[in-house]
Amino acid sequence: MTLHEYLHVFREAIDKIDRYGYAESVDLHQELRAGKQAFLQVTVVLVDGSSLHIKEYVDAMYGIEKVSYGYQYQDVRGDVIFRYDNAAHKPSLNRKEHKHTKSRIIEISPPDIADLVDEIISYL
Repeated sequence: MTLHEYLHVFREAIDKIDRYGYAESVDLHQELRAGKQAFLQVTVVLVDGSSLHIKEYVDAMYGIEKVSYGYQYQDVRGDVIFRYDNAAHKPSLNRKEHKHTKSRIIEISPPDIADLVDEIISYL
C-alpha cells in the first residue's frame, strides 16, 4: 500500500463516523513530510460528548510503518475509556504496542483504523 492509498483509507474510516451521524465535529490535520512520511492528528467530538484523539506518524518508504501512534477514546469528562499507543511504558512491557483500559494494560498490536472506528461506534 502506498502512502497516498493509506491516507485515503484513513480519511474514509474517519469520515464513516460523520456519515453515520455520530460526529459533532471532525478536525483532521495531515502533514506530508519528505521521504514518504506523514503526520496525522485527528480530534472527533461525538454526539454523546465523548471524543476520539488520534496522533499517528507513518513512514511509507518500505511499506506502511506506524512509527508512533496514540488512539485515545475518552468520555465527556476527559476520562480515558481506552487508549492504544506504542509509547515507552513503565514498568516496561514485553512489547511496545499496548492498549490501556480503565482497569488494565493489554499488550496488543495497533488496530486498523477501520477497526478502531468500529470499536468507537460500538460504544455509542
